Amino acid sequence: MKRNLQLDFLRFMGVILVVIHHVPFHDTTAFGAFISVIQTGGWVGVDLFFVLSGYLIAGLIIKEYEANQTFNIRLFLIRRGFKIYPAYYFFLIYQFWYSANFAKYPQQLNRFFHEVFFITNYTKNNNGHLWSISVEEHFYVLLAIAFVVLIKLKKVNLKSMLLLYLILLAVGVFGRAYNFLTYHNYDFDRDYTPSHLRFDAMFFGVLIAFVANYKKELMQRILSNKYRPFYFTLCLLFISTNFIYGRWDTPLQAIISLSLNPICFGYVMVCLIDYNNPTFLKIIKPLSYIGAYSYSIYLFHIHFLVLSLKLFHYGHTVFYISYVVFAFIGGIIVSKAIEYPFLKIRERYFPNRYKLKKV
Repeated sequence: MKRNLQLDFLRFMGVILVVIHHVPFHDTTAFGAFISVIQTGGWVGVDLFFVLSGYLIAGLIIKEYEANQTFNIRLFLIRRGFKIYPAYYFFLIYQFWYSANFAKYPQQLNRFFHEVFFITNYTKNNNGHLWSISVEEHFYVLLAIAFVVLIKLKKVNLKSMLLLYLILLAVGVFGRAYNFLTYHNYDFDRDYTPSHLRFDAMFFGVLIAFVANYKKELMQRILSNKYRPFYFTLCLLFISTNFIYGRWDTPLQAIISLSLNPICFGYVMVCLIDYNNPTFLKIIKPLSYIGAYSYSIYLFHIHFLVLSLKLFHYGHTVFYISYVVFAFIGGIIVSKAIEYPFLKIRERYFPNRYKLKKV
């Protein structure tokens, strides 16, 4: 299957932001200052992943629906499982074994089961970064159910999607406001990790997919707008504010940022997908290659951070370089050894229904 270089490039951007965000960087050199800025706002890489996931998953559902006028929710969830579960559960088992044998503090068994059942964004966990996988897993299930209901109601259209997005956006905005009014201390993670407060980010990607498939003239007007460079720059400028303020100190900033980041990322994504300049595509091709393995890189990058801390002196340039290189190479190896073989099994025994329709 031919991959989209622009989307894989965005995957790379998302994963490199997260990888750098998690590194304890306190270098006082000019290079260190630059990396420190990326570290400050690197958490927005997850917001980018959410929009990408919503867009891609909705695109797959739409293709099946258009080919068959039905949607097989069982097949959809099985196919998602083949994509998510093999590398995920391998990571959980490996980390639990590794911590029991080599770590100062072994992982807790009850938290291991929290991760097994994808509830880590509401409970304590052993591997903090897995919260976003839980959000995506919850979203896939609920989106599939929502689509089945909309088919039965004969409401598979952009209007229904827009209404659902506005509802989820309102839940996110008012939910974060409720947290601020209810709790005496402001906690960014209280707004950042719960699924019900993040669904709007993923659903904005769904909304874009519906516009791209059912309102092509509207999408064309968006892309051909003479102010497109201005809007593109404006979105990048807004996203850049996260690298200035970091994990927001005030609830008002968090409400605005967590609500608008997905919209800005969505617009950037649409513009990049449409940008087919040969020179640009040639430049991003190596980065897109890495981006294709972003899932396994994301899963294992913390492990390689710990490994780099053990092998190299913290603060030395070789430590930072080794961490990123290990994370990329390790993620690619895991993808090729575990993730991709299961995807081949998936395509053999559980192929897409829209592909079968074409045969």
